[in-house]
Amino acid sequence: ALPALAFAGCSHHSPAAPGVASLAVPRSGCAPPINERLDPRSTIHLFANAREPQYLTDPPTSGPHLPGLPYRGVLTAAIPRPSQVAMLESGYVLLQYRDLPADQAETLVNLAGNLVTVAPAAGPLPAAVVATAWTWKLECGSMSPRAVDAIGAFVTAHRGIGFRGDAASTKPSSS
Repeated sequence: ALPALAFAGCSHHSPAAPGVASLAVPRSGCAPPINERLDPRSTIHLFANAREPQYLTDPPTSGPHLPGLPYRGVLTAAIPRPSQVAMLESGYVLLQYRDLPADQAETLVNLAGNLVTVAPAAGPLPAAVVATAWTWKLECGSMSPRAVDAIGAFVTAHRGIGFRGDAASTKPSSS
């Protein structure tokens, strides 16, 4: 059993699409975006000292998460998976990478911005670059111009859309 609390405010209001297995990732581009199955435990908030749960997907796109301030910008250390999920729930897009040449890493870093965080992977990745959003994943074999375009489109489609399924759920209030 997970040491956790469930909060009604974290429910997903739209039906979840069934999970789809990863596709072959082209070296110079990206596989099509995958809408992963919503983890039914996504309403669970973990305590700070809780053991990391086993997620349905890796990197996770939903599931139990650790509330707290989001990691922002460009990081040099991996983000713990429970914090990743909390960020995605809040409308962030996370761009994780492994083994990128310096020029490709620089290209990826330039994609960080409002609600977009870049960090090294917390564990093995299925591709050199993986973009995640709430229940969505994009796998890219490199940071080629085609991959940059695909990641840009992914960010545009998913930034600001968290568990409620609308951009309004993540916009700061005007007060």
